[in-house]
Amino acid sequence: MNWMNALAPWQWIIMALIPPLILMLYFLKLRRVPVEVPSTYLWTKTIEDLNVNSLWQKLRKNLLLFLQLLLTLLLCIACLGPGCESTEIEGDRFIFLVDQSASMSATDTETGQTRLEFAKDEISNIIDAMDRTDSAMIIAFSDRSRPIQSYTTNKSELKAKIRSIVQTERGSDINEALIAASGLANPTRTGDKNSNIADVVVADALPAVMYIFSDGAIKEVPDFFLGNLTPEYKPMGSLDPPHNVGITALSVSDPLESEKELQAFARLFNSDDEDHVVSVTLKVDGVTIDASSGVEVPRNNSTSLAFDLSGFAAGLDEPRKVVLSIDDEDVYMQDNVAYTVLNPPRQSNVLLVSQDNDYLKIACTTGAVAEIANVILESPEFLKTQEYKEQSTLGFYDLIIYDRCAPETMPICNTVFWDSLPVTKGWSFGESKEPTPVVDSDKSHPLMFAIQMDSVDILKSRIVEGPRGSPSLVDSTVGSIMRVGTRAGFQDLVIGFPITEIDESLDINVNTSWVMKLSFPLFIQNMMVHLGGASRIRNARGSKPGDLLQIKAMMPYPSIAIKGPSGSEDKVSARPDNSFIYSGAKKSGIYEVRGQSNSEIDQMLSVNLMDRVESNLTVRENLELGYEKVEGERTRQPTRKEYWTWLLLGALGVLLLEWYIFNRRVFI
Repeated sequence: MNWMNALAPWQWIIMALIPPLILMLYFLKLRRVPVEVPSTYLWTKTIEDLNVNSLWQKLRKNLLLFLQLLLTLLLCIACLGPGCESTEIEGDRFIFLVDQSASMSATDTETGQTRLEFAKDEISNIIDAMDRTDSAMIIAFSDRSRPIQSYTTNKSELKAKIRSIVQTERGSDINEALIAASGLANPTRTGDKNSNIADVVVADALPAVMYIFSDGAIKEVPDFFLGNLTPEYKPMGSLDPPHNVGITALSVSDPLESEKELQAFARLFNSDDEDHVVSVTLKVDGVTIDASSGVEVPRNNSTSLAFDLSGFAAGLDEPRKVVLSIDDEDVYMQDNVAYTVLNPPRQSNVLLVSQDNDYLKIACTTGAVAEIANVILESPEFLKTQEYKEQSTLGFYDLIIYDRCAPETMPICNTVFWDSLPVTKGWSFGESKEPTPVVDSDKSHPLMFAIQMDSVDILKSRIVEGPRGSPSLVDSTVGSIMRVGTRAGFQDLVIGFPITEIDESLDINVNTSWVMKLSFPLFIQNMMVHLGGASRIRNARGSKPGDLLQIKAMMPYPSIAIKGPSGSEDKVSARPDNSFIYSGAKKSGIYEVRGQSNSEIDQMLSVNLMDRVESNLTVRENLELGYEKVEGERTRQPTRKEYWTWLLLGALGVLLLEWYIFNRRVFI
């Protein structure tokens, strides 16, 4: 027990003298005043009183004395402010947010456990410290959140659900988890806009303490309001940057201008504060193609590698597995292996709907494009035919390019709208600009790979407004003029300027100098590859764990069998457009697609995380949740448990008992 309120020496002396003074009161006798009366009886009583009319008397057994001493003792101890360090936590409602992203598999904790396992133990300790009337809920998150347990006071159930959280191979995004946690703590309001009654709260606010167990490698959290949530961030992992070199990129280059060249490109990232030298091995179908033992990766930086696969460029008649591995062990093995595949080609079907646009037609029918795609040229009148309606709804086309025209309904494939808009919600044209200087372009997007727009002149364009979350590919001084969005598994590219225009004299005028530059046919090839699925080496880019895989088989199978890296097999039925959607790719590795079980492999799919944020194992010491910065606390701060209030209540009870005994003349 710890005495926080230390007293001065003179205060200790006074408190020590109080009990003896109380005892002296019971030793003292009463001083009687002599009174002469003519009664023998009174003389007898007086003689008896004289027996005790001395200064001191023998201490008799008296309950009031003991109660007064006990009262004094309780008051004296209460004045000292007794208390002790307690493991109990403050609050009565708790929310545990548990990060189960890939980086939480790092083994840099003080116990040698993974970050996730260490977090589970810490949460179990907090649950043990909860009062039996406290309630808690559990939410696990990676790139998406999942409620594990709703509010309950059952500690055993809470600990069991904590133990059931499994490690994932996904990225980290806490936004959904925060929204779920805020649901009860900050209830929304509702009201009728046609009523004069003010908005009312739909539920009572339930303040809660929100514990976040993570390494802090999460996406930005903009505009989040904590409200009745009290956040506490518990960083998981080593204080020092852990030793980790990981693979953050692996792709196969398929240059359309060459039939013989084929290269695999990789990027290694070192999140440590020291330089490291690692060994890497590249294998194709289990056979070592290249091995390097002295790859230097600078601290907090990346190193790029290139591997020659030209021997596989020609005559690729069956799928092949490509595996790149870092042979050196570190605290995070998840990013030490990456996968990609070499699949035999399948020529894509592309429909170009255009009128009097020779520049676009020529770019879409070059020899390089013809090698990988079957491009069909039609005029806008073709959109009204029965043939188009059937083919566009049955998935015959992989890509349709609408040049200054639009269909009545969207097709079941990817699309490009050139100076026109998709007939779906969210798309619109904004302000018109003439001329239109290009100020920026997103060179990281596959559609803009190797595309230079700095010297491109555009005479007239319109601002493109897209659905929420649709990234801008090209920006002008007033806004985006090229944007790509998603639609039920498909992608729609919208370009806000025409290539050519017809004036009042029916003369065709060129609206942009882009058609005169090398980047224009390269952009058309990127469209064929990224949106049309055209490539001599298919599916080389791969997907991330948890992504929905859209599969286009070589043959129109009614169903396919997909075998994952763990050996398990799933069956997937065909969609109306003869494509397949697979949601079971939750782990990194190679997925084999077959027309049916035990048949020949139709194609392979590669799944990798390859996320630089997850490979950067440096633990963030604080989180920024909206406009609030939450400092990390690596250990749970002990709280002080005070006892003086209970002592005062006890003293009050003793005082009431003494009053009762004295007034009722109760003697024991």
